[in-house]
Parts: sequence; C-alpha cells; structure tokens
Amino acid sequence: MTRFLFSAFAILLVPLAACTQSYDSTLQADVRVEENIPVAAVLVFAEWCPSCKVLDPKVEAARTMLEDDAASFVVLDYTDRDADAFFAQADAAGVGEPVRALFADGVKTGQLLLIDVENQSVIDTITRQASIEDIRERIVATQP
Repeated sequence: MTRFLFSAFAILLVPLAACTQSYDSTLQADVRVEENIPVAAVLVFAEWCPSCKVLDPKVEAARTMLEDDAASFVVLDYTDRDADAFFAQADAAGVGEPVRALFADGVKTGQLLLIDVENQSVIDTITRQASIEDIRERIVATQP
C-alpha cells in the first residue's frame, strides 16, 4: 500500500517538475533601445515564470513578422528576483523611467510592455493570452 501511495504521489509531481524547469528566452533582443525607433517592446521575463514560457515564443514569432524598425525588442530578466538588478537593466536599456513607475509596488513577469521611448510611457501591456497576430497588430498600431 505504501509503495502504491508513493508511486501515485510521484506521478502527481511530474507536471510540477516540468513547470519548474529553467527556460531561456528565445526572443532575439537588443541590450538597449535602438536610436530612431520610437517604440520599445520590453519583455519582462524570468526563467521560472510559466506565463513567460507561453508569451516568449509568441513575441519572437511576432517579431519575425515585423519590419526591423517596428520596435526595439528588449528582454529584462527577473529570474534572480533582484529588483535592483532588474531596474539597472531597464535603465541601461533606456526604459528605466516607465518600468520603475509601472513596477513601483513589485515586478510582475510575463508581460510585454510597449513603451513610447520619447515620452517614456507605457502604451500597452500584452500578456500570454494574446495571439501572435494580436501581438504583431498591437505593435503595428503604435507606429506613427
């Protein structure tokens, strides 16, 4: 009986183990917002984040469907849960002000932020529920 319970418990843990496995972003991104591109698409990412695992490949697929100057794509990594390091990445990327304002009460991963680089403001927030086409359309909609 004990062996049966142990086996049943182990089987129940398999899906949980898959959720906790490390996942590296597939997004081909810049370290810094490119000059003369008015919109930054900023993926707030962590290896342990289930929403990131869903959103990340969609963002990469949408990126490949866009013109090169549609947006600067940036990944901000919060894997270590180090807010200071996270905000330092945002500052170095050129989007520190809007990212700090949005996450003043704590960083929330699994989001793609569309940021107006000139005004330093968040235009739109995209989550894992968005389709690849929806992500592409929402980025295109930010174009002047």
